[in-house]
Amino acid sequence: MVLLQALGQADAMKRILVTGASSGIGLAIAKSLVAQGHEVWGTSRNLERIPKMPRLHPIRLDLADRLSIEHAFNSALAEAGYLDVLINNAGAGHFGPAELLPLETITSQFQILVFGQIQLMQLALAAMRGQGHGLIINITSLASRLPVPFMAAYTAAKAAMAAFTMSLQLELPDARVR
Repeated sequence: MVLLQALGQADAMKRILVTGASSGIGLAIAKSLVAQGHEVWGTSRNLERIPKMPRLHPIRLDLADRLSIEHAFNSALAEAGYLDVLINNAGAGHFGPAELLPLETITSQFQILVFGQIQLMQLALAAMRGQGHGLIINITSLASRLPVPFMAAYTAAKAAMAAFTMSLQLELPDARVR
């Protein structure tokens, strides 16, 4: 993966937690990392959707459920022993006219795309600070900078995650966690 190479992280096998590893970008990331020799703990709400392959360890995760988030992270950490990298990629989209989106739908969108991922980041940061190193990558979207009609909840959540990530990065200049 070019990003890991650019950050000097591709020299040795890494233990990596990838959320949303059952389809799309997350699955492509997980497969690419495994092909490069890394150990990957891939998450999905439905474990049957994660392909069975060496060095890809399925972990059940529902970002709508705080206990599931804590359990998934702790399970991956216990199995791996330590985690070098967290890649927050999982997502879902609720689309339609903003004025008609129920508040529950918008809240759900933010739980999955912002609050759940922040909870994972906080868990990872604690573990990574304790081990003295780590890398957190949050996958957002161009939609976070270029709002799209009928995607207000999605674009707002992605923008919130991007802003949170940039703020956190400024808070960690001396930490060995990026």
